[in-house]
Amino acid sequence: MNKRIPVLLRLVFLVVVLVSCKTAELGFKVVNISGMIYDFSNRPVPHCEVSLGWWHKTTTDINGRFTFSKVGFGTYTITGKKNGFEVYSDQVIIKDPGQIIYIRIPSQNQLLNLVDEALTANDFALAEETVERAYQINKNNIETLFYYATVKFRQREYDEAVQFLEAAKNLGSRDLYINKFLTLLKELT
Repeated sequence: MNKRIPVLLRLVFLVVVLVSCKTAELGFKVVNISGMIYDFSNRPVPHCEVSLGWWHKTTTDINGRFTFSKVGFGTYTITGKKNGFEVYSDQVIIKDPGQIIYIRIPSQNQLLNLVDEALTANDFALAEETVERAYQINKNNIETLFYYATVKFRQREYDEAVQFLEAAKNLGSRDLYINKFLTLLKELT
């Protein structure tokens, strides 16, 4: 039993030395990291919840700016969330003391504008991908449901288009265009 203690102490000493060397090699520093969140029109996104890894959380100010204090160098997942906007999540490597992080997140309306552009260009795959992103932000948005129905109509998927328009009506839409569109689609199915 006595022989094991010196071996264990040597092992602990070796681990401490290796960890100290690796820490010195990485320059284990903590820094303050700043950043800004913009929408797709390059306007700041105020009051956006931002998290860096598990421990660092903050909210953007009125100018879309945020700061994290005492962040160690390394790789983190950064996330930005705000109602009416697409959730942002990506990996970021913190390696410089003066590092600034810039993030762009689209609002639901900006995504719908992109859907409109894709439909105009007859790029139905892009239109569907983009309207799905807008739909994930708020599945009860009547305008998004109308755009989804339009995409499905243009793809000749009339039954699915009807489902989106009926969902819009069930949410209380009294829009005459939605009613006319729904009547037209029911004639096609």
